[in-house]
Amino acid sequence: MKKIIKLPLAALCALCLMLACIFIFSGGGTRTAYAASNPYSFEFRAYSVTYDINADLTMSVKEDLTILFTGSHSTGFIRDIPVNAGDRVRNVRVSQIENGNTVAVDYSVNNEYSDFISVDIGDTSNKTGDTFRYLIEYDYAITKPKDANTLYLNAVGFGSEAAIHNLSVTLRLPDGFTGAECYAGASGTDKTDNSFTVNGNVLTYQKDALSAYNGVTFALHFGEGVLSTKADITPYWLIIVGCVLIAALVAVKFLKFNQGEVLVVPNFDAKDKFDPLIMGKLIDNKAAGSDVTSLIYYWANKGYLKINLADEDDIELIRIVTTLPDGSPDYQQVMYANLFARGDSVRINSLKNIFYSTVEEVTRRVNFAAGNISDTKSTTVSILFAILGGALMGLTPTLLAMFTINTSFIYLFSLLMFIPVIGIYLLARIVRDRSPKYGKGMVALMYVGVAILAAACTALYVLLVPSHIIEIVPKIIICIVGFAIVMLSVTIVCRTDEYEKKLGLILGFKDFITNVEKDKLELMFKNNPEMYYEILPYAQVLGVSDIWENKFKDLTVAPPQWATGYSSPTLFDYVVFCAVLNRLSSNMSTTFVSRPAPKSSGASGGGRGHFGGFGGGGHGGGGFRGR
Repeated sequence: MKKIIKLPLAALCALCLMLACIFIFSGGGTRTAYAASNPYSFEFRAYSVTYDINADLTMSVKEDLTILFTGSHSTGFIRDIPVNAGDRVRNVRVSQIENGNTVAVDYSVNNEYSDFISVDIGDTSNKTGDTFRYLIEYDYAITKPKDANTLYLNAVGFGSEAAIHNLSVTLRLPDGFTGAECYAGASGTDKTDNSFTVNGNVLTYQKDALSAYNGVTFALHFGEGVLSTKADITPYWLIIVGCVLIAALVAVKFLKFNQGEVLVVPNFDAKDKFDPLIMGKLIDNKAAGSDVTSLIYYWANKGYLKINLADEDDIELIRIVTTLPDGSPDYQQVMYANLFARGDSVRINSLKNIFYSTVEEVTRRVNFAAGNISDTKSTTVSILFAILGGALMGLTPTLLAMFTINTSFIYLFSLLMFIPVIGIYLLARIVRDRSPKYGKGMVALMYVGVAILAAACTALYVLLVPSHIIEIVPKIIICIVGFAIVMLSVTIVCRTDEYEKKLGLILGFKDFITNVEKDKLELMFKNNPEMYYEILPYAQVLGVSDIWENKFKDLTVAPPQWATGYSSPTLFDYVVFCAVLNRLSSNMSTTFVSRPAPKSSGASGGGRGHFGGFGGGGHGGGGFRGR
C-alpha cells in the first residue's frame, strides 16, 4: 500500500516544481528568459558607424544601432563619447527609426564623467526583450593629434558593456590618404586585422561579431602637410560681445559719469569741522578700529580726560568731565559713556575682549553719520556692468554647452565664477575709496594685488572649465575681458556733491600737514604750543602721523597738558615721548577690537576607453552602458 501511494506523490511534486520553474523563468509565460547577473544588459544586433573625416581633423559621425535589451530592468542605454584627449563633441542628435521612418526619442546629454560626453537614451519604461533601432549623430573634432601625419581613430570604442553583431564601419577620408592599419580586439592589442577594404578615399570594415569591451582602432596615414587642426571660433563671438561691453562702459563713464578730480585747497580749518573719527571715515570710506582710538587724543586735547603714562604697559584713562558737551555726535557719547561705565578711570588692559562691541556700535553710527559717499545712480550702473562682466565668464560655458553640444546639456558649474567676481569688484571699490588716503604708488600697488588675485581666479577657471566646452586660449581671453569689465566698472562710481566738498576740505587739510613750510609752522606753533597734539589724532587717521612728527623734531615741544605720570617731565625727550604715544596707540587699537576666543564645541574633526597603445590608442571611441 505504501509503495502505491508514494509513487504518485513523487511524480506530482516533480511536476509542480517543473511548472513553477517554467513560470518563474518565463516571466509568467510572456517573456524570454534572460540572465539576472546584469539587470541592465543589452546587445547589438547590428551596429553601423560612418565617419566623414576632413583634413582639419573635424568629422561627422553617424551611428546606426539596433539594440536588444536583455536585462530584467533595462530602460535604455548611455553612449559615452570620450573627450579626455582634448577633443570636441558638437551638435549631438539622437532619433529612433521605426518602419524606416525617423521619429523622436527621449534623450539627454550630460558630463557625468569629466572625460566623456554622455548621451542618455530612452525613457523610463521597461524594455526587457524588446529591440529598438537608434540613430546617433554628432560632430567630432581632434585638437591634439598624436602624430602630424597619422590619425589614430577608435572607430569602435573599447568601453562597450555589450557584444556587437553585424558590425560595419565606413571611413570617408580626405585627399592625401596613403594607407592604414587596423587593430581589433581587446584594449591594447597589437594584432592587426587586414579584413578592411579601401576604394579610393573610402575605407570599409565589417565583422560578424565583436565581444564586449572589444573595439576597432585604425591608424590612418596621410601625406606630409595634409592634416591640420581647426580651432573652435564660437567662443570668440562672445569675446567680441565682451569687448563691446568695455567700449560701452567707457562711453557711459565719459558721457554720463565723468567726474573730475576733487578740488583741493590747502587749509587748516578742516579740524574745526570734523572730529578725527568722522574724518577717518570720509578719507577712505572706512571707520577702522585705529581711527576709533583717535578720539582718546581728541578728547584729551579738549580737556575731557587725562592719560596717565606712569605704567606704559597698562595706560590709565582718567575722566575729567562726566558727560560730553551737548551737541557732541551720538557715536562720541556712546563711546565715552561705555569707556567710563565702571568709574572715573579705566585701565586700557581691562577693556581687552569686552570693548569690541562698543567699537562696532561706534563705527556703525559713524557710517550712518557720514551719509552717502557714492552717487546711487552711478553705483547702480557700476554694479550692472560688473554683473555683465561676471556673466561673460559664468554664462559663456553654459551657453556654449547648450547651443553647440546639445540644448539638454546643462553646465552650471561655471556660475560659481560670480563668487570671485563679487570679491574682485568689492576689492577694487575698496582700493578706489581709499585712494585719497594713500599715494599713487601705494594705490597702484593695491590695484596690482587685485589684478594678481584676478589672474589666480583665471587660472582656476581655465583648470575647472572643461576644454571640450571652451578651449584654453579663449578661456583665458574671456577671463581677461570679464575681469577688465569688473574692475573698470568701479570707475563709473561718482562721489556725491556733498561728499566731494567734504573730501576737498579733508584733502586740503592733509596737504597742509604734509607740505606746510617750516617758517609758517614755527609761527603757528609759537602762537599755539598745543598745536602738535591737536593735529596728531587727525594725522593718525589721515596716515601722515610720521610726517607730522618729523616736522617737529627740531622744535622744542613740551609734554601735553593731558599727560600725567610721565617719568621725566622736566627732561622731556620728544623722540621718546612720540615712541610712547605710538606704542599707546597700537596697544589701544589692538585692545579695543580684541575678542574672546571662541568656545570649543568638543567635536573632532572600467572600460570606457583610453588613450595610448595600439588597440584603443586613438581618438574617439568610448563605449555604451546599460541602464
